[in-house]
Amino acid sequence: MRRWDIVKEMAKVSKNPLSAETRNEMMAAFIRTLAKINDDSLLRRFLDDLLTPTEELMLAKRLMAAVLLQRGYSYGAVCRVLKMSKTTVFLIQRELLKSGQGYRKVFELFFRASKGQRLINAIERFLDAVTLPVKGSPSSMRRWKRALSRL
Repeated sequence: MRRWDIVKEMAKVSKNPLSAETRNEMMAAFIRTLAKINDDSLLRRFLDDLLTPTEELMLAKRLMAAVLLQRGYSYGAVCRVLKMSKTTVFLIQRELLKSGQGYRKVFELFFRASKGQRLINAIERFLDAVTLPVKGSPSSMRRWKRALSRL
């Protein structure tokens, strides 16, 4: 079986559902395992073994979409920059509005890390440059010109 065939197969969930109790126990064990990994290189190796490249990218995009939405960017801008569907971005926004406590705690960790802050700054510079100015708004035009010059 080729790698692409494996990737397509992994995204499917069995038609024979687990009991709620079994599912909850499995998720609890999975979360406990992740929480115990405090070495970045070990976590990287574990995720490489556990997830396909497509699954890793999907999770990273969802986190970044949540960060950008939380910072006030529009659905359209997030969809364009991260190449995500409006439905996926809407579902992330809905979760943020509904509760989003998990996202918010992770944001705090993300922004404490200087690499996370540098990444979001780079994405924001790009978003500012590709978001066209509002027609007739001098301040919006100045923001756009400044953003283009920083790229």
